[in-house]
Amino acid sequence: METPPIRVGICGLGRSGRDIHAHTIAKLGDRFRIVAVHDVDPGRLAGTAAELGATAHPTYHGMLADNQVELVVVASYNGFHVEQADLALAAGRHVLCDKPIGLTAAHVDRLIASAARHRRTFAPFQQRRYQADFQRVRAVIDSGVLGRVHAIRIHWHSFKRRWDWQTSSAMHGGALNNNGPHPIDHALELIGVAEPHVHCLGERVLCSGDAEDHLMVTLSHPGRPTVIVELSDAIAYGQPRWVVSGDRGGLTGSDRALTWKWVDWSAMPARPLEFASTPDRSYNQETLTWQEDSWSTAQDPVADSALAFYRDLATALRAGAPPPIDPLSVRRNFAVIERCRAQIAAHMAACARAATPPAATNARA
Repeated sequence: METPPIRVGICGLGRSGRDIHAHTIAKLGDRFRIVAVHDVDPGRLAGTAAELGATAHPTYHGMLADNQVELVVVASYNGFHVEQADLALAAGRHVLCDKPIGLTAAHVDRLIASAARHRRTFAPFQQRRYQADFQRVRAVIDSGVLGRVHAIRIHWHSFKRRWDWQTSSAMHGGALNNNGPHPIDHALELIGVAEPHVHCLGERVLCSGDAEDHLMVTLSHPGRPTVIVELSDAIAYGQPRWVVSGDRGGLTGSDRALTWKWVDWSAMPARPLEFASTPDRSYNQETLTWQEDSWSTAQDPVADSALAFYRDLATALRAGAPPPIDPLSVRRNFAVIERCRAQIAAHMAACARAATPPAATNARA
């Protein structure tokens, strides 16, 4: 017997709701069908509903009351996600929640508990864990070809001005909430510990709002690689997406192409410590024999990861299986983000104080 498509209601029809979720679902018509939509912008709601052939609901509660809806996709403003996801679970709907799924680890706990209480699936849209470049980076590291990996840098660089709601702290915008959940998730997967030491700096550089558009997060733990995530709209000379350093070699590249090289130290002469002067006062030097490999894809890594995630989500919902990404594995992400947020606030406050000119004085010598 043919399995009917999962009937979807989308809350929020902006860049994520329409351009990512709706467009991905359209490619999986045998598994999903959009039956209802909601947005706070009446014009956008009417236009997108007509485009998708879905029922337009002027209120979110109206969409939740639509018995056609099995799965609610929450893709609204950042600060609304937790409340809207919880309401959908309470209404008996499965929920796919876009990032950030919460602003704190307690928010994630709330949704996990709500899903268990109402016996529904809560799926965090941490789809970039499926991304092919990340999967390949992890596979190369796990293979041991680079030796002991001691440092990883993840760069999401651009140089641009933004002036939309995602640059406002009042709307819970900023680099940490907007895109931070993805590279920080990659970093946590690669460092391999749930509670690393966290050091974070963030500041507003170019955007029109007051939220950070330049972010650097360092994660460290004894015996594990130090991972640095730099997410910025204020880097004119962008660095490679990936830079991985091990004691046998390294890896570098983008989300579409990676190259890695390594040395087989067993084929090289031993180099015991020497204290005698080097000939001609030169530095130690030797010719290394490198081996090299590479990977590339012609596919769109972002679109591909969303498709792969949705395929697994369909299987999970129809089979009654756990969601594609375990919410508990995402909770640690938001525990780190919560700590980063506090450090950013302190850093930005210090920057503001430093930029304040000293008070004028009438004191006489």
